Amino acid sequence: MNKDLRKVVILLAHPNIKESQANKALVDAVSDMEGVAVFNLYELSQEIAFNVDEWSKIISDASAVIYQFPFSIGCLRRHY
Repeated sequence: MNKDLRKVVILLAHPNIKESQANKALVDAVSDMEGVAVFNLYELSQEIAFNVDEWSKIISDASAVIYQFPFSIGCLRRHY
């Protein structure tokens, strides 16, 4: 999970990134950039996903943390 403790950490939380258009394009554009580490939260095992010590180190060593998730007005309307 180390990903070389890069400076920009992107926490990707998308239930179906393969079918996404906008979020997939964003991740594809930056995933190979030097200094960027992308963690797909849906692909992590529970053991890794809930390792507080590891995540504390990753986040505190990062200069920026980005939480990327799908946003849809349609999804929001269903709750009201």
